[in-house]
Order: sequence, then C-alpha cells, then structure tokens
Amino acid sequence: MSDQDPDFNEDALYEQFPAGASDGNGPLEGFNTWVQLNDKSLFTPEALEIPAVRAFVDAPIVVTYAQFKSSHRESEYFVHKPVVAMTGGVDGIGGSVTGLANDPRIATLVINHERTLARHIIRSLVITDAGGSAGAGGTAGQIIHKEPEA
Repeated sequence: MSDQDPDFNEDALYEQFPAGASDGNGPLEGFNTWVQLNDKSLFTPEALEIPAVRAFVDAPIVVTYAQFKSSHRESEYFVHKPVVAMTGGVDGIGGSVTGLANDPRIATLVINHERTLARHIIRSLVITDAGGSAGAGGTAGQIIHKEPEA
C-alpha cells in the first residue's frame, strides 16, 4: 500500500501494537498521561516561597510531561500523530497539553535521537503559551528524550 491509496488507514497500523495498559505500561504505571508540571497545587507552601519555583509556577507558560513505552499503540500515535496524542484524541492517553491551538506547530528536539525506540521509554516535555487560546495557531516546543539501552 502506498500513501496514495485512498483505502490506506494509518490508524489501523497503530492499532496493531498492544495498548500500554495491557502489559504494565499504562496510566496506572505512570505512562500515557499528560501532566502539567508547573501546577501550583503540586508544590508545598515552602517550595512556593523559593523565588525561582514561584517564577516557574507564575510564568505565562504551561510545562507538560508524559512518558510512553515504545512499541505500544500510544507511543505510535505520539510519534506519528503528536497533535492527536496531545489533545485527548487517543484512547489510552490521559490528559492533554494545555495551550495548544487548533492547528499548532510543534518544534521538536530529540535528545539521543540516534538511539533506538524499540522496547525503550520516550519522555516528552512540552512548553506552550499559557495565554494562547484554541485556534490561535500557536507553537509548542517539545523536547523528547530517548532512554538508553539497559
């Protein structure tokens, strides 16, 4: 099949991979869930008294984290259809990245890109503009880290 075939369904390819929750790599184990890291409720009152921590929480950005186990359906969606994976469009991926526009541009830096993805964990940090609104056409910056082979 080629990408010119009108009957080609790429999602069917991703669905051939196991769901993370089926083998201990799901949301209950800390995978496939977007979490905002600069959420004030995650910090103790003492931590919020540290000027740099307070600035992080008050900054006009949203910093979101997720990790995915490669060779699973959720990671396939994340790698190949990041907007869908970041906006609640994939069963098995919880949460979403706040501040993404309807048609965002995602600038991505991959750390350790030369490493294989097979069997390993990929982690993502995404920064968006907290003032951005859906439909604004904003950009997200993402850093992906590939886990080293054990």
